[in-house]
This record gives sequence, C-alpha cells and structure tokens, in this order.
Amino acid sequence: MSETKPFENPLIPNKKLRELYLAMIEMRMLDEHIAEMQRGVKARRRLDSTWGEEACRVSTAIALEPGDLVSDARVGVAMELVAGAKVCSLLQHVAKLSSTAKAGRTVAGEEGVSVGQLPWIEGVGDRLRMAVGAALSFKTLKRANTVVAYVRKGDVSNALWRRVLSLASGFELPIIFVVLPDGSGKKKKRDGVPLSALARSCGVPGIAVDGSDAVALYRVAQESLGRLRGGGGAVLVECVAYRTKGKGREVVADPLLQMREFLLGRKVCTEAWLNRAGESFDRQIAAATSKIETGQKA
Repeated sequence: MSETKPFENPLIPNKKLRELYLAMIEMRMLDEHIAEMQRGVKARRRLDSTWGEEACRVSTAIALEPGDLVSDARVGVAMELVAGAKVCSLLQHVAKLSSTAKAGRTVAGEEGVSVGQLPWIEGVGDRLRMAVGAALSFKTLKRANTVVAYVRKGDVSNALWRRVLSLASGFELPIIFVVLPDGSGKKKKRDGVPLSALARSCGVPGIAVDGSDAVALYRVAQESLGRLRGGGGAVLVECVAYRTKGKGREVVADPLLQMREFLLGRKVCTEAWLNRAGESFDRQIAAATSKIETGQKA
C-alpha cells in the first residue's frame, strides 16, 4: 500500500518541498542582512545581491553531493549557505570585506567559506573555462561528480557559448550550465535565439524553465543530475524571468511568494508554519553577529 499522503507528489515528497522553501527563505534573509551590513560602509569588495534568484540557485544546488563543485556568476556567499557553511563563518567573511573590520581577525573555531566553490575571477569567459576544466578532470578521473556553473544572462556572447557548449558536448562533460535571468522579464533585441535552443544546436540538451518556479527547477535539476552521474553529458538550464501583473504594472514574480502559494495550495504545510519558517535562521544570524562583534572588539 502506498504511504504517499493526499496532495503529496511521490516524485517530490512534502518534506523536500519544505526543505526547498526553508533554504530559499534563508538565502533571502542572508542577502538582506548582508545588504544591511554593507549599507553606508566603504568595502574593499561588495558582495552581489541574489534577491530573486533563490529558486534558480536552491533548486539546482540543494541535491549536490560532496565533491561536486559550483562556479558562481556573482561575488557572494549564497552557494556556500546552500552547501551547509556556518552562518558565523559567512558573516565574518562579509565583515572582513568592510573597512570597519580588522584585517586578519578570525572567529575561533569557524572554518572558511570555500565549500565546494571554484575560485571567483572577474572574466566570465575565464570562469566558464575553469568550470569546463574542472568537469573535464572529473571525466578523466572517472569521478561521479559534477560541476554547476551559474552564468548571468547576457554576460556571455553567443560565439563563446557555442565554443563552450560544443566542447562540453564533444567530451560529454558532467556540467550543468544554469543561466540566471536578468530580472527584468523583458526580452532584449540582441537575445536572438534562446540559449536553450542554441545549446541544443550544439548537442547539449537545453531546457527553458520559469526562474521563479522552484518546483519545476528542482525537477529539471534532478533529471539533469541523474543524466550527468550516469555519464550522459552536459545540460543547459535557462532560467526565464516571466512577468506578472502587480500594482498596475508588470513585474517579475517573487520566487518565495510563488513557492509559498504552491505549498499552501497543495496543503504541504500550514500558514503558521510558513510564518515561522525563518525564525531559527534569524536567531542564527543574531548569534553570529554578536559573536563577530565581540571578536572584533576583543
């Protein structure tokens, strides 16, 4: 007899759906806290916001395994959070970038923030080549690991995409390219052929998905990871920013609100649970902030 509860999708259990939402709201809370930390402060390097990218990032990275690698499109700590890095370690890293932080000071007992993350470098072409190189090393060493490379829409020319995708296709590399939406929901004249279609022309499965739909993205990510770990080769996931009507104008859907409505509609959880979802993480942020401030004043 099936143990699946009413309204529960056997492919994505309710527990996993709640886990996705928690990870998304924690990423949003961390992003907002970092923005507050950096507001009005001169920093050696400011971290980029991931607001609105929570579904694209969490759904495609939450099932990664030890040894897998991430190449990020932005300077930030969001993916380390998904990988399980401690909040105190992440916030200390942010504090170090601020001119108000004392150089070289660390918080005793906390590890660094490089959790399965390839080094971030300025040139997007170099970042892509590094990600492809890492995937090639996995392939050569016959390791069952994969690379997830996040790239902002519009940052890479079609010519470079063709070279990278053709290489990934030719060597059947274990890499997922996740194209982050530009956030505007508007098509640009220079967009031309969608990247998902361009990928298919290069021999790489290209899948266009609503960038605010965490459930759809998770399903695609699971299928893609299964393909890669089975030796099937590269995949490109194009996260599309669709517009919805809001307050008299069209806006890009908020992935957290969309996920919240989905969970309530499918009776995955109660509204009371959703309202409490970020409380534990909020306490972690408060404790980490207190610990860092105490360390800096010592």
